[in-house]
Amino acid sequence: MPQPTNLIDSWLHVATAGDKHPKSEALAQLNRDLGTKYRPNRLYEWRAGTYPVPPHVQAYMLHAALSWIIQEEGGRVPEGDAEFTDRVLQRMLPPPRAK
Repeated sequence: MPQPTNLIDSWLHVATAGDKHPKSEALAQLNRDLGTKYRPNRLYEWRAGTYPVPPHVQAYMLHAALSWIIQEEGGRVPEGDAEFTDRVLQRMLPPPRAK
């Protein structure tokens, strides 16, 4: 698989263990974790850029893929620091929308 070029492809790479597991399993896990019912066609629309990725899905995908992306770009992720991704994402994402 060529190097992922966007968040959706990076998340898919991590969620499918480099294509060792089906994309349908990754999408099913996303739906379970987020309480959503996205269908495979939505995933492909997100990949193609023809439909916007909701902010909560972006945050979910970033959380899953961030450590891998940092390492792929030559960075170092602290070992044994389970909260690393949470801290970094909190600084990268806007605050939750006030209702």
